[in-house]
Amino acid sequence: MIVKELMTGTVITLPHNAELLTAVDLMVKHGFRHIPIIEGEIKVLTALGIINALINNGANSLRDPVGKYGSDKFLRITMNEDASKVIKGLMMVDIDVALVFSGNELMGIVTRRDVVNKLPENLIPNLRVHEVANKNPVCVREDASILDAMRTMVSHGIRRLLVTEGEKLVGILSVKDVLNHVNKQYRLRGQVDFGIPVSRVMSHNPITIDSAASLLDAVRVMRRNNIGSLPVTEKSRLLGLITEYDIVSRVTI
Repeated sequence: MIVKELMTGTVITLPHNAELLTAVDLMVKHGFRHIPIIEGEIKVLTALGIINALINNGANSLRDPVGKYGSDKFLRITMNEDASKVIKGLMMVDIDVALVFSGNELMGIVTRRDVVNKLPENLIPNLRVHEVANKNPVCVREDASILDAMRTMVSHGIRRLLVTEGEKLVGILSVKDVLNHVNKQYRLRGQVDFGIPVSRVMSHNPITIDSAASLLDAVRVMRRNNIGSLPVTEKSRLLGLITEYDIVSRVTI
């Protein structure tokens, strides 16, 4: 299997001087978490990078150029390289995206979601969800502020938080939920209220999976619903979380 079989070939890019607000709008509309920044030095703007900018500089950062917040932490690969190289690379703690080049031309992008969505099912290990899931996921209360939740995301380097009440799962907050809130409020009011509770922004009734389900079942649910994580439950009790990272880390080609 080669990289070309995993990559997304149509890539939306931005020049260095595009406003951060433009990137937020694109991420919300298309469900992106990464946007390559081109012209000159190539960087990648991530959803977590935007969250960090908002924490440090407030809503005024939305008028800053995206180049200010781009990252150089990405894999640079070619279309015909072995897919195992990109899969191993995407397991690095601070790298979750690969840019695919032909010479100096950007041809595509590969994320962990691409691996989960496009990997042949026969390469998915025969494991149960409880063998793979993180049994101690990061959680927040529904009365926590959006700002506190954003800080938690950045400090842990994660893109979603489980919202709980005791052992009960009541929702999930993703970077997309946060960026959607930011995009709507800023365009309507020219400012953003980061003090509102998580309960007003989170996704209610998240899709879950039973701990005894197979890893392949989890992959199929993620693909069908275009989501990157699944809370793991047993008789309505939260037991953990399985993410794209957890799945890709178990794949060997």
